[in-house]
Amino acid sequence: MAILETRSAHCQRSRWATFLATSTSAFALAMTANAAQPAQNSKVEEIVVTANRSGAESLQKVAAAISAVNIQQVDQSGAGNLVDLAKFTPSLSITQGAPGYNKFDMRGLTTGPYAGSDTSDRSLVAVYLDDTPISVQGQTPDLRVYDLERVEILRGPQGTLYGASSMAGTIRFVTAKPSLTKTFGSLEVTGGATEHGQGSYSLRGMFNTPLANDQLALRGTIYTGEDGGYIDNIGLRDKKDANRNRSTQGRLALRWRPNDRFTADLSATVEESRAYGLNSVLSGLPAYTTSTNSSEGTSDDLQLFSLNLDYDLGRADLISTTSYTWRRLGYDASIESTIGYFFQDYGTGLPVGPGAYPLFEEPSAYSQEVADSIPAEHFKIDNKIQDVMQEVRLVSKDDGPVKWTVGLFFEHQQRNLYQDIPVPGFDTLSYQNTFYGPFNTPNGLYNSQTVDHAFNPNDIFSGLQNLEERQIAIYTDDTWHVTPKLDLTAGVRYFSFRENYYLFEGGVYGVVNHVPLTLNAVQKADGFNPRFNAAYHVNPDLMIYAEAAKGFRYGGANQPVPIGSSGIAGQCAQELAAYGYSSAPLTFGPDHLWNYSIGEKARLFDGRMTLNADAFYIDWKDVQTRLGLNCSYFFTDNKGAITSKGFEAEATIRLTPELTLSSNLSYTDATANGDLVFTGAFNGDQTPYFPKWIGSVFLFYDRPLGDGKLHAQISYQYRGEEHTTFNDYSTALVNGVLTRTGPSASYAVIPAQNNVGASIAYDFGRYEFGVYGTNLTDGVKITDIVRATYYAPYQAGNLETAARPRSFGVRIKASF
Repeated sequence: MAILETRSAHCQRSRWATFLATSTSAFALAMTANAAQPAQNSKVEEIVVTANRSGAESLQKVAAAISAVNIQQVDQSGAGNLVDLAKFTPSLSITQGAPGYNKFDMRGLTTGPYAGSDTSDRSLVAVYLDDTPISVQGQTPDLRVYDLERVEILRGPQGTLYGASSMAGTIRFVTAKPSLTKTFGSLEVTGGATEHGQGSYSLRGMFNTPLANDQLALRGTIYTGEDGGYIDNIGLRDKKDANRNRSTQGRLALRWRPNDRFTADLSATVEESRAYGLNSVLSGLPAYTTSTNSSEGTSDDLQLFSLNLDYDLGRADLISTTSYTWRRLGYDASIESTIGYFFQDYGTGLPVGPGAYPLFEEPSAYSQEVADSIPAEHFKIDNKIQDVMQEVRLVSKDDGPVKWTVGLFFEHQQRNLYQDIPVPGFDTLSYQNTFYGPFNTPNGLYNSQTVDHAFNPNDIFSGLQNLEERQIAIYTDDTWHVTPKLDLTAGVRYFSFRENYYLFEGGVYGVVNHVPLTLNAVQKADGFNPRFNAAYHVNPDLMIYAEAAKGFRYGGANQPVPIGSSGIAGQCAQELAAYGYSSAPLTFGPDHLWNYSIGEKARLFDGRMTLNADAFYIDWKDVQTRLGLNCSYFFTDNKGAITSKGFEAEATIRLTPELTLSSNLSYTDATANGDLVFTGAFNGDQTPYFPKWIGSVFLFYDRPLGDGKLHAQISYQYRGEEHTTFNDYSTALVNGVLTRTGPSASYAVIPAQNNVGASIAYDFGRYEFGVYGTNLTDGVKITDIVRATYYAPYQAGNLETAARPRSFGVRIKASF
């Protein structure tokens, strides 16, 4: 083991030695090449952002760790999914299980995977569409990157301006607004092929037209496309390329500017996406192969309406944002292996075969025949979300010694989660009647609905979680220009939050002694969230800054854990007692952190290079951690602390007027600060699902050619290996001390990723033609691993999330 670790460390150091050597060589080349180049057309283009919510300003003047993604370069590269954003910024990790199911992590702030059935599992990274929050933990909508001005990625807590769920950072999709003076549009068609899979296509359109010159304009966009499947299902589902997905999205935006002082933007965004399979494979089967007996997939229906009003009061701008979000999310899985034990023989002496219990002998190893004989498990989770948000802020003009922002935020969200696991034939084919009958039913036979209060017969689990949340906040963020070179900023947000939570669980997985579990809980929180920032402008091209900012995340309600003297309830009671609990808490509180950072932003060599770097230290306290009990229940409480420290750097170099090199690099060391008994983490263990090293290099080539312009780019991203739990031990609390009890059944190492992409495009007036390739070396294969535990004999190895293999495509765009 030590030899393997040494070799792994040596390989990683070698990769980064090569990376740094390449970057250094490129830097030297830049300086040599630019020495002979005229200043014009050789400078890095200025990027304007609105991340501080106080007006547009140069990215190089914002005293914070912010990345801005160039949308044109994203489109030309053939990328466009949310997960592709991780290539363009350091310290960002995005894990995708299927379209619409994306988990965002920044700076190593994570304790494990999200649970799709846990509505109290809250995001640490906030995602905004303009000024409207749209993120749900692990389920951020996969809005295709199109007709955007840019994507702004803010690293570090943004709680003062963006509120809860932005503890680690914020991502903003900034849309292009209607032009009041010009009529124009575009139509783009793409077609592609994926190794091991089907073809893909997309159609994108955009139009802009003034309705009343200089006062009223309409802008519309539409996207429809299908990503071909690449995973074959050899179970009873028996479908080749089973994981294709299709999405249709549209957006209408109306801008009204009756005079120079007032602007109103009204927009409607809709999405309908369907994935007809999951990106899951089984490690014991051939590559890109899975086995299920029923269909799988996801669905995402989104309607978002927003009204933004901006009125110039003279000395300040009054800005109002009103939004309404309606969303329906569906998740369907077919994981027969987890229920196989209901149908195996336990030495009853009964004949084994189809049509009656037992269906098969207890397997000693995986058998496809046994896997195919397990009744199909239709694992279903449906989410319904309605959200109303209102924000009003007053922003001063930056023409005095103090620039200030004050705002009021209100949000009311209702969320209903419906969970059901129908298994055709379960009532008669499982061991219920053999071992536990007769039941209190007319014929004495088991019935999931009448005995265990499931929604329907043959439902092994039925559940409801209904939430109603209200939050209100008042905030201010103010900058004092002490001298022409020194700026001091202070901000604070007061928040008040209330959640009403109702839960019901029925079916054999949701009852104790045939009694369903129910819960009503109320959770409240309020407090203050401050930040402090100092920026010193050494000269017009160099700024250094330091920041201390607090981030917070609301708490939530726990699913109940049964307590009793025997059976599952007795086992739960004993395990709770070992951790010092007489019962599981009904609710858990907010967690919070302090982020301390120093950084610089520089324009060098007459603007031919930008270099932005920062170092951070994060102290995360009262961490919301989940305790998974062996009796199959879990709960969350505020236990333990995590420390994260590291650095981030981004550089763009204009090597020649035609050639630009851009790169980013981050190192993150996020570890348990003391033992985290709920997650089995020992002091110093690295947080799961986040690599220590992340780095990317992009080379862009642009030059006039004939009557048009040629654009080419090549990219490489490296992500170090990551693991699925804090360590590879099974642990228990013994006499109050966290103790190793053996090897972990769930620990797995997700391999490092080497992602190579390339594209070339030719723009000749009204038309553009391009070709692209993604994951060219197949250096990204597996992005998540779930090891089989008690159900290993029924599953062909680990359940792994497989990235899309090497793909190629062409794109044609026409503009008018």
